[in-house]
Amino acid sequence: MAELGYSKLKGARRRVAKLRFGLARRLMGRCELRDGDNAYRFDPASFRELWRISSIYLKEVGTIELIRQELREGDVFCDIGANVGLYSLMAASRVGETGQVYAFEPLAANFASLVESIRRNGFCRRITPFSLALTDAPGVFPFHYMSLEAGSSGSQLHAAVGVDEQDYVPLVTEMKYGTSLDALIAAGTMRAPDVIKIDVDGNEARILRGMRQLLNGTQRPRAVSVEVNAREKDALFGFMEAQGYAFASRNDTMGGLRQIGAGADPELVAYNAVFRPAEEAAAAC
Repeated sequence: MAELGYSKLKGARRRVAKLRFGLARRLMGRCELRDGDNAYRFDPASFRELWRISSIYLKEVGTIELIRQELREGDVFCDIGANVGLYSLMAASRVGETGQVYAFEPLAANFASLVESIRRNGFCRRITPFSLALTDAPGVFPFHYMSLEAGSSGSQLHAAVGVDEQDYVPLVTEMKYGTSLDALIAAGTMRAPDVIKIDVDGNEARILRGMRQLLNGTQRPRAVSVEVNAREKDALFGFMEAQGYAFASRNDTMGGLRQIGAGADPELVAYNAVFRPAEEAAAAC
């Protein structure tokens, strides 16, 4: 650990400090992620972020396939729980110049990497990032950090409850503005989305309640992908059915498949559920 005195670093000490910092970032390494004919460049801020980027095609195959198969020119995509922006970039490549991606990420380190990924890959016009948290009503709420690293997950709005349903002691709690998707659309801040992905490790039900008007409106999303955990499964499925949406498919994560392979009950393992308007789901059967 470098010791710093009262005065600012200057002269030779300043040059050495800059070289050490630059070497540390260089050792982390810039990387490129291939996506068919597209390629995305990243400058990871942590090993956790580097691992998230390098393992994306193993970890969330179903979400990637949804983006590849569902999105087309002119679409509007909501990436709720965008993390460092991997899915947002993939979506931006597909919605084209007339489409739009809205990326929501409340964790500070993730948001910094998200906006850098947007800038580095030239998607400043196609991707609009939001550092606020989505929930069911506007207000200021506690946001509990499980980790401060870029690429991390598990931090929560409202209550410090982890993905294992256990309370955790936050590293720090920030008071953060949250609002609903309905409120943002009504204010003209964003366009109504055609496809939505929600993966926030536990606050999914509140976010869905905050888009009730959208789900019942004239511009209904044609696909909504939601992370489902055992605690909220029945309430979440009941809510979507009440809005006229039917369960269409299940996408398991790499971690979920490992749990199932080890003997866990599939219904007790978190997974991504894709919902579609009931009439469309019925027609596809």
